Amino acid sequence: MSIYFITGATSGLGRQVALRLARQGGHHLVLPARDSVKAEQLRRELLAQGAAQVSIPGIDLSSLKSVADFVKGFRSDTSFALDGVLLNAGGQSAHKLALTVDGFESTFAVNHLAHYLLINGLMDRLSPTAVVGWTASGTHDPKEMSARLSGFKGAKYSTAAQIAKGDYGDVSVEQACKDAYATSKLCNIVTARAFAATHREMKFFSFDPGLMPGTGLAREQGAAIQWIWNNVLPRLANILPGTSSTERSSAVLTDLLTGKLRGSHSGAYFNYTGKQLEPAIPGKEQWVAQDLLSTSDQLLAGFV
Repeated sequence: MSIYFITGATSGLGRQVALRLARQGGHHLVLPARDSVKAEQLRRELLAQGAAQVSIPGIDLSSLKSVADFVKGFRSDTSFALDGVLLNAGGQSAHKLALTVDGFESTFAVNHLAHYLLINGLMDRLSPTAVVGWTASGTHDPKEMSARLSGFKGAKYSTAAQIAKGDYGDVSVEQACKDAYATSKLCNIVTARAFAATHREMKFFSFDPGLMPGTGLAREQGAAIQWIWNNVLPRLANILPGTSSTERSSAVLTDLLTGKLRGSHSGAYFNYTGKQLEPAIPGKEQWVAQDLLSTSDQLLAGFV
């Protein structure tokens, strides 16, 4: 029986990956979640679909104390090894950048810091052949046409200390929100590559699921944009460049997580078609990796 750990499994892409794993049969799924009602509904659905066991422990990724408490509880209450970890949960601010209870910009805190704290706490609970993946985004690349059409201009990596404060320079609030999202996703790509360089026995990857209309990413947008996102764009997913669906992207992501699809090297970056890509230049620069990981270690020192 293989054991898979997925964040953000109560909706969208994470939910579809969990369903695919359940339908394979025989797997134990560990799906930490904040919403206990949605989590219980998901647990019942996955068991009905064929999962051998489903565990839904509580966690709030917007609180580093919650993440640290989860890791402590997981380590003390379980003895099994994880065969796959998917760090998938994430969020995007729409109208203003906000700070978490810990004082960090929420997009960076949830999309990167919380998952960085989580995976570091789980490393010695991984099987020797475990696969670990991060959900990234093509929005980090300034040359990604579909992202540019949506107002993204690529990741704006300065220093992790500035990013943690939500400092994106003299831009509009709306642009700062987009920059924060794209930059946090660049951090996921960088982290996957960095872990691959230091943990050579395991496999790591990052994944761009493409633009997926109908998912919860637009939940902070206005009513009109949400209606278009949920009702119009899903019908155009097959013809719009850079656009996918949860069904299509989850199929590739599941193959990556289970090891059916592998890249030419650990730490590789894939898109929703299963094609291995080179990330934009900031994602390959050594100083970015060094700054991101060392600063993250410093920011999380009080929670380890």
